[in-house]
Amino acid sequence: MKWTMWHEAAVLSCLLFFLAWPSPAESVQWNCATCKGITDRFAEKYAETEKGGFGGGNTDWEETYLKEYRRSEVRLLEIIEQLCTKDNHACHALVEEHEELLEEWWRKDESPHTNLYKWLCIDHVKACCPNNTWGPSCRDCPVGREKVCSGRGKCDGDGTREGTGACSCDKGYQGALCEQCTVDHYEEYKNTTHVSCKECNEACDECYGPEANECKKCRDNHVLVEGSCEECDPLCKGCTGVGPENCVKCDVGKGADMVEGYCIECARPCHGCNGPGPENCKRCRMGYKQNKEGICEDVDECQSMCRLQHEVCTNTMGGYDCECEEGYKKNPRGDCVMLLKDEVASEVKKVNMFEKYMKPNKHPKKMLTGSTQEALRLVSIFFIVVLALVVAMVEPVLGAFVAVVGGVVWYFVLKTY
Repeated sequence: MKWTMWHEAAVLSCLLFFLAWPSPAESVQWNCATCKGITDRFAEKYAETEKGGFGGGNTDWEETYLKEYRRSEVRLLEIIEQLCTKDNHACHALVEEHEELLEEWWRKDESPHTNLYKWLCIDHVKACCPNNTWGPSCRDCPVGREKVCSGRGKCDGDGTREGTGACSCDKGYQGALCEQCTVDHYEEYKNTTHVSCKECNEACDECYGPEANECKKCRDNHVLVEGSCEECDPLCKGCTGVGPENCVKCDVGKGADMVEGYCIECARPCHGCNGPGPENCKRCRMGYKQNKEGICEDVDECQSMCRLQHEVCTNTMGGYDCECEEGYKKNPRGDCVMLLKDEVASEVKKVNMFEKYMKPNKHPKKMLTGSTQEALRLVSIFFIVVLALVVAMVEPVLGAFVAVVGGVVWYFVLKTY
């Protein structure tokens, strides 16, 4: 048989697929919270199995039995079987992958309350770091004022193999080491070991002390009067002094308008006004109309609205409500239809059917992990490579195609487990 370019392409495709496949020795980065949860649960179950299910009776026999049971494989198996909840796939995967480490630690005859977390999660699984360190190599968190993040923040990734190590500061603090106050806080005191920031007075946007006369900048809708930030009149939107006569603009959202240099609150029917009362409206709000005397009065929408069968109209100031008569309800089209006992029974039946057939599966499929997954990977590699080479000997183009497509399909299948 003549060796062609297509034969070479098929073999190259198989080689590339083999090289691109994840190595069995490739390590998994486990989550620290998962590992710590396992060690906490181990300590809890260790305490629960302390007496091996015996709580009285033949004391001499129990003492002899418990000495054998205390560090037995039977007790270890009982504990391991209770470490993970049914739907916690990450926990099951970690335990299956590192069950031998748990067995090795078990033979050391040490208490899980003092040693297991450090031995398993930090030293061997390498999912966690000691306190005040972070990242893959457990680097030190930033220290200021002799404390991590000056004692005024948290180190991102602290105690884990993740994060950036940057300080996430508490409210009122900022800076790389959280030793500076934000602009809306002032520095109460600072020394070599402590820094304390307090919130500014509610009148201040920026400040250097706790009082309204210690503002660097006044908060919105406040004005500096004789060295102190004072609140503008409630009807003002910005002001040059205290009182409605010093408004820069009136707050339209509160129904205010400027009348002879003063902000006044317009009557409810008015959209802008020239004075108090509904007779001084510039124009009427929606739901109101001007009568012959020029006064804005409520429109009775019930004269023309809510005309569907079994609908009842209730007029309100500036609006109306359409509701169904008693014993009726609105359907999806907005019509009022009679509420029957059979309908109520039908609705209850629908809820029961939903609970029976639409609730999430209580027994989700367990992911393939550890040695099982690696074995499946190796078998898949061998199967695809052999199949592609065999096909390539007969039809080179088809062989290359089988290698590429087979590799892609198997890669995504295994990714789902």
